Amino acid sequence: MDTMTTIKKWEDEFFTVTKKVEEPVVRYTGRMAETAAQYVPERPTFMAGMPTMHQLVDNGLKFRKRMVDEQATFVRRMLIAMGPMTTKFEATKPAPKTAPKAAAKPAARRVMRAA
Repeated sequence: MDTMTTIKKWEDEFFTVTKKVEEPVVRYTGRMAETAAQYVPERPTFMAGMPTMHQLVDNGLKFRKRMVDEQATFVRRMLIAMGPMTTKFEATKPAPKTAPKAAAKPAARRVMRAA
């Protein structure tokens, strides 16, 4: 299995576990909200012009999507701009063979230990 397949597998497992945890949290929150709702007053008239909780959350989620999309576009443009450099790292040329390193001489080992 290659690295990207492994990463994708871990991502999938993360979302699987997250969904398993979310369901009981949502169910419990719903029960608590039903209990608390009897103590919460109706929306006051002076708040009529203010956005509702759903509107605020929807607006925040739209902003988040726009922010991520803009950042993704920027990152892709940066990758293209850095192309002349990054293609050298991504080349599939075999690594050059190097000569094996010679073993250190016994005298050199003694000097290194003394330092």
